[in-house]
Amino acid sequence: MSITSLTTPDSTVAQPRRPGHSASGRPADRSGLGPASPGAGPEKMRGIRLLAVWIGLTAGAWAVLGGAGYGLYIALHTLLP
Repeated sequence: MSITSLTTPDSTVAQPRRPGHSASGRPADRSGLGPASPGAGPEKMRGIRLLAVWIGLTAGAWAVLGGAGYGLYIALHTLLP
């Protein structure tokens, strides 16, 4: 780049890695919804494993709620005659 020119030589401009993509790595259509490549995201939980996680989270939530309720009951029981 020279002092009098604001353009750079073509060899220093980043080139797209794949056809149909811009140099920034975004899809050329700029919608952000390009075709998903295989293995792009994490594997989804399905079946028995998903059911077990839901049951565990529900039981944990009820245990916390029950513990808080019992603690409040004991605190009020000791404060009131």
